[in-house]
Amino acid sequence: SVPARSTSTPRGVLVRRHSKSGASRAISRSTAAPPCTKKRPAFCEESQNRCMSLRRRSSLLLLLRFSASSAEADLELVRGWPERPPGSAAKRLTLIRHAEALHNRDARQMPNYFTDGLGHTAAYWDSPLTPEGEQQARLLAGKLQFRQEVGSPQLVAVSPMTRTLQTASLAFPDIPEPAAGRAPLVRPPFVATSLARERVGNHSCDGRRERVALEGEFPHVDFSEVADGADEMWEHKEVEPDGMNSTACGARAGRLLAWLWRRPEPEIAVVSHWVFLSHLLRPHGFDDAFVQMGNAEMRFVTLQERAARPSSRSSSDSSSGPKQEL
Repeated sequence: SVPARSTSTPRGVLVRRHSKSGASRAISRSTAAPPCTKKRPAFCEESQNRCMSLRRRSSLLLLLRFSASSAEADLELVRGWPERPPGSAAKRLTLIRHAEALHNRDARQMPNYFTDGLGHTAAYWDSPLTPEGEQQARLLAGKLQFRQEVGSPQLVAVSPMTRTLQTASLAFPDIPEPAAGRAPLVRPPFVATSLARERVGNHSCDGRRERVALEGEFPHVDFSEVADGADEMWEHKEVEPDGMNSTACGARAGRLLAWLWRRPEPEIAVVSHWVFLSHLLRPHGFDDAFVQMGNAEMRFVTLQERAARPSSRSSSDSSSGPKQEL
């Protein structure tokens, strides 16, 4: 049997150990450094704060420049719906945050939602709308119908999360034979795209159900842009350098703009999530991108080539188009 190694062997002494093959080898203890007991000096708080500020600034610059080496660099978002010149390829976008979902309600009403980490439990996985959220989405349909004279979407690009799919389906109903005195409503084509889903964090509501379940519940939606099977993005968190300033989420937002630009439809509604839409708007100079959007809130922007931007644009340029939610 191999004798137990003594823990009191002095440094500098050769000890003999036996391998599984029976061979022995000498090991010098002289290279083992004693544990460091010297207390390291504490960082200066002012210097530490300065370093954190510089890191935040650097990460923000990276986020703002995420599209510099790609096709998105030639695109920009401007507020409102300015009048489009003849032949313009600019697209009018209606950005919509989903209506109230289960996690939104419980985070507001349950005192222990955050302290007990309830948002990380399976109960909120891909959380659906609450009854109040369904009502918000139905009211949104009336607002959108009122705006159809300005620009009726020819496409609904929707995040493949249950709450966004429900919001979009209720906000753009298909009513070919309405009640007397009401105009028929024809639902535009729906395309689900993972490019528009919420920034992937650690909360269960950010996880997606399997595509086959979504296809069965929302047969009017084209899911060809969504990976088959389980959520392929859940393990790839978009929380660096932090959740509200995610480089990965910002890059994905740029890819969504490029995807929208390649679409043939000039009027597109995008039903998505607040944190993601914040990343979408922030690189384009929207000073209110950090202001939280309400559930079922709309914002109106124009996607255009950067070269098409007027040389002197003021806030009055967007007066001809809608700027605020109704």
